[in-house]
Amino acid sequence: MHFIMRRCVIGLLAGGFAAGTAAAENRILPALSGYATPQDTTVKKKLSEKEKRDSIRKTMIPVDTNHLKPASFRSNGIDMGKAAIYPYSSLQQMLKGEVAGVYIQEPGGEPGTEMGMMIRGTAIPLTSHKDVYDAQPLVVLDGIPLIMDHPFAFDIQQYDYNRIGPATNLLAAIDPNNIASIEVLKDYAAAAVYGPRAANGGVISIRTKAPVIGGRKIAFNTWFGIAQKPHINTTNARFENEFRQPYYNRYASLDNILTYPAYLRDSTNDAYYGASDWTDLYYANKFVRGVNASISSGSERANFRFAAGNEQMNNPGDNTRMDRYNAMFEINMVPVSWLTMSAMINATRLERRRNRNLRDRFADVQYLPDLGSPLPPNKAAYGAYLSEYDKSIDENKTNSINGFFRLKVAFSKDWNFVSGLAADYNEGLRDVFYPGTLMETINYVSNYFGYNQRVSFNNTLTFHHNWNNIHDVTAEAGQVFEADFNRYNYSYAYNGPNDLIKLNLLNSDPGNANYLLPKAFKSALVYMALDKQRHRLLSFYGRGIYRYKDALDFSVLVRSDGSSSMQSDNWWTVSPTFSAGWNLKSTLLPNQEGINAMRLHASWGHIARLLTDDRFGEGTQYLSDLSFSNNPLKFSYNALGALSRPYSTGYVGNNIKWPYSDQLDLGLDISFLQQRINVSLDVYDKTDKNMLFDIPGGNEYGYTSVYENGLKVRNRGADLGIQANVLPKTSRLQWIPSANINYNRNTLLALPGGIDEMQIGTGAAARKLKVGSAIDQFWVLENQGIYNRERDIPVNPKTGQTRTYKGTPLAAGDPIWTDQNNDNTIDDKDKVMKGHYLPKVSGGFSSDFTYRNITFSFTLYYALGKKILNQDVASHLDFVNHEGQISMDAVKEITFWQKVGDYNRYPLYNPWSKVGAYRADQDLFLEDGSFLKLRNISLQYDFTKTRWWNKRSALHGLTVYGTASNLFTISPYTGGDPELIYFNGVDNGYGLPIPKTYTLGVKMDL
Repeated sequence: MHFIMRRCVIGLLAGGFAAGTAAAENRILPALSGYATPQDTTVKKKLSEKEKRDSIRKTMIPVDTNHLKPASFRSNGIDMGKAAIYPYSSLQQMLKGEVAGVYIQEPGGEPGTEMGMMIRGTAIPLTSHKDVYDAQPLVVLDGIPLIMDHPFAFDIQQYDYNRIGPATNLLAAIDPNNIASIEVLKDYAAAAVYGPRAANGGVISIRTKAPVIGGRKIAFNTWFGIAQKPHINTTNARFENEFRQPYYNRYASLDNILTYPAYLRDSTNDAYYGASDWTDLYYANKFVRGVNASISSGSERANFRFAAGNEQMNNPGDNTRMDRYNAMFEINMVPVSWLTMSAMINATRLERRRNRNLRDRFADVQYLPDLGSPLPPNKAAYGAYLSEYDKSIDENKTNSINGFFRLKVAFSKDWNFVSGLAADYNEGLRDVFYPGTLMETINYVSNYFGYNQRVSFNNTLTFHHNWNNIHDVTAEAGQVFEADFNRYNYSYAYNGPNDLIKLNLLNSDPGNANYLLPKAFKSALVYMALDKQRHRLLSFYGRGIYRYKDALDFSVLVRSDGSSSMQSDNWWTVSPTFSAGWNLKSTLLPNQEGINAMRLHASWGHIARLLTDDRFGEGTQYLSDLSFSNNPLKFSYNALGALSRPYSTGYVGNNIKWPYSDQLDLGLDISFLQQRINVSLDVYDKTDKNMLFDIPGGNEYGYTSVYENGLKVRNRGADLGIQANVLPKTSRLQWIPSANINYNRNTLLALPGGIDEMQIGTGAAARKLKVGSAIDQFWVLENQGIYNRERDIPVNPKTGQTRTYKGTPLAAGDPIWTDQNNDNTIDDKDKVMKGHYLPKVSGGFSSDFTYRNITFSFTLYYALGKKILNQDVASHLDFVNHEGQISMDAVKEITFWQKVGDYNRYPLYNPWSKVGAYRADQDLFLEDGSFLKLRNISLQYDFTKTRWWNKRSALHGLTVYGTASNLFTISPYTGGDPELIYFNGVDNGYGLPIPKTYTLGVKMDL
């Protein structure tokens, strides 16, 4: 009973952090800068328009700390004035290449799909798709910590592809037109206020546009354009036949010839040997469009802003599309001078039309048909398939709503109290039906509904006083409570009576004995799954800041966090953070005219990490782990549903501790030559310690692995941002180039249990984690050519035995793999860790040219020092083992009929070899994946800057613009787009191309 009561107390107390921590940041970060001091609205008499707007919000919303940089250099933020004109469909696309240290993984150009995002590398080894979710940084919208999809749904998936449900990128729900600023908080001095959720490298803080005070503003922005279809080199059966012929001529036996694929055997079959014009149905130029309008008005006593928008993004490939509908309303009221009330609500609807590829459909259906004959490349034959596919249903909808209500009470000039309630909710719905004509007469229906909700409540008390502009002191105490709830319901059924019934109808009378038995589908072929996760976080923190004149500043933050996902003997942890700043300009170089600003700053922070799965808080447990045919959803024991110990998913013990992250950051900001050149440099050392990881163990009790603390990973690197005003201020032509660079390397320092190395994954995704090496390396055999003759194969002089691969003798036509340990046997011991799938260096470069009322801009994006494992080419060369098998590896999409890469650069191995000559886990397919992309070009014409413009016009702003995106890529990679790779660095060929997009638009202010 005592244990239950303690759980209940945690549940009641734990849930509301965001707004209070945001309030804290607004008052404290300026004090740390050495350049600015927060001012309270009760003491100010005359306010500028911007100050009026900010005065209401600044204690409630994360402040943009770019003002700490000299000359307003945005080294950690985005210029939203430029970002809003581009056809971005997600936050990740806005951030790509714009901020040093932020790396975006975009596995495909399909609109609305999920993307990986990392800040200063990753401390989590990406062993599965679940890890990508766990490695994402916290995103905060107006002080609301946004909740994302939970990866626990992967537990019931047979294939590690897309998450069940709509799998829509939830960060696509944010309309760029409503954003005033985006800042990336990488330094723990700024990020630690958000507690354990900031451990993944920092926080992305988004601040929306504030209402206008004293007047009225109507803003309008709209654009339309075309997404251009790519140029594809198509192939047909003739090409495929000629490609395979040299292998048959050299290596094929009579049995191999007799089993030649049927679809390649008949050269008179026009469906395969005719015109390869499938691209006419697969690719097409598509229109894209976007529109946003807002109105804002009010006085110092009451003001509001309302905005609404719609965007439609189409990819030229596979008829994919995403529609976004967004509405936002914010209101501020000051009924009395000492009380400010603020509220905001933001609602978004996302509708996505998904791809029609076979792999995703088979993974969802969990059924593989006869794969002997692939889809034909002929337009007529492919069109017949699409006509059957059009009888299916695949509706993907996502609804998102978030908002806050906050009160600020100014007790006096020095004392403020802020209390806030915030919520974020999103839900995903997917309805699917596939007719029997696509699945060998067996139709399929499924339904998914899942949601994520976070409610937060916080209170913050702040004291701030300045003594004669010499001593500036801020003291703050806060309480934070967050309550998270994640849930999904998933059901699917097979073999309905006909293809006209596309819903799994259930009896609606609970009193009926057959209430849960479907009318249309046989109960034996209906499967249902549901799961939920709960988490509570209760936090208390105190912070103090002292600033001496404009010279020195110091701060300390101590935070105590309690998590319901931790075990009962380890619910709480304490996290301290320290920072200091030194204004070198005012103290050492006051008379140096060439240097306008120079500040040295340092911070050290210790932040606890949250465990994302609530089962770790329960210790040992039972779950549905008796899967049928390796399918984690169909669990049974002698055909009866059952629970068991988690033998295959890992034993959870009773001694799990808090993981945590320590980061040291040293930075220097310089502005010189009348602020024409601005430089920001940060070097960091971030070590994540005591992380939870499953390692081999527990075999004597039937377990395959156990979860233990002890994983330790270090990321070291540097962020550099540079901006310059090249031409004199008197010049009509202005040129402002800027660049950002991140260098990052990770090292595995320890594994749980004191082990030195371990293997994870299988096949091309197999990796080795080894202490002292990086966690993002490939694990491959080193390839040195081909054995053309039997006598070239090494022989062990002691035994007379020829070299083998895992016991199988090598033969002529097999690869020469390096025998690393000289035991005359090639096996996993001869694999080496090589290359990195995360870039060593990444960033962007942009230039803005302005002449009178014309502005021309372009942006480059690059990633250097990364490798790609070209599994797409490996699979094509390994045609023998990918032909007609009932496995996901044998699936051939319609895109199989296109030429990607140069097959002639690879040796002519024996494809029938028992050693798997074209296996993907060899450095033969490991390529340099570095790239440089021209991301954007824009041209703007501002009519309000022309001589003939009437300054008294009601139209205060009118700009027309044109943009072009993704124009070219420079890369040594011989495959497709080097950006379109899977999270583990493997190019599997499934990502739709990122299209070239051209738009025209107009924006105006009334």
